[in-house]
Amino acid sequence: MDTISYFQQVLLYITLWSAPALIVATVFGIGVSLLQALMQLQDQTLPFFVKLVAVTVTITLTGSWVAGQLVIFTKSILDAIPYVGR
Repeated sequence: MDTISYFQQVLLYITLWSAPALIVATVFGIGVSLLQALMQLQDQTLPFFVKLVAVTVTITLTGSWVAGQLVIFTKSILDAIPYVGR
């Protein structure tokens, strides 16, 4: 494989690996904002704290999957480097 295809794979993997945290942050952010609007709360730290906890839990739960995929991808890149013996 050439360098451009590796960069394309890296961009795809970055998108896939960050998607769970981004989706959870978006869903919790919208949910908390709607709840604040319904209850007429003006606290700015509430959505930040809720999203922080939700994203931390998501990263904790998906971290082993991401690390495993990263190791597999790194091994494939290192295996593609030609070995030049002495």
